[in-house]
Amino acid sequence: MDLSFVPMHYPYHHYILPAALLTASAIEMKMQRQEFEKKLEIIKDRSKNILAGFCGFYGACGSAVGTGIFVSVLTDTSPMSDKTWQWTNQATAISLQAIVSVPGPRCCKLTGYLVLEASLPYINEKLKLHLKSDDGIVCRYYKMNAECKKNACPYYKADDDLEIAGRSQ
Repeated sequence: MDLSFVPMHYPYHHYILPAALLTASAIEMKMQRQEFEKKLEIIKDRSKNILAGFCGFYGACGSAVGTGIFVSVLTDTSPMSDKTWQWTNQATAISLQAIVSVPGPRCCKLTGYLVLEASLPYINEKLKLHLKSDDGIVCRYYKMNAECKKNACPYYKADDDLEIAGRSQ
């Protein structure tokens, strides 16, 4: 999210979360590079189908759907799969439940953080992984967000004057 071409709100975020989860999983699983690249391409293709504004227009945030995409791709789940079909949908449901804990308007950074924290225990349990997120996530993007929820956001710190990838806020 720190890359200069990634806007505050944009469908890139629908890809960032599942790609990051796949990358961390591939490292832990010692996945072969060719398999990793194939799965990453599938994630990219599926993420493209999550349109801008999906959260408000369709009722399912792209970050949450991205969690389901990740589980589906990692487990090779299809619409005909048995238990992994359930895991894919449950990961999305857990993610959506976390997102609704904070009112709108949308914030792609916030939803990414919420989804990551909420979905990791489930992902780890079902996929037998040991993925972790940083404790005490602090948003470094709030000055770029005209709709920032400020104190209503669990990741907002008013005294935080961090820079993003060398760019002043």
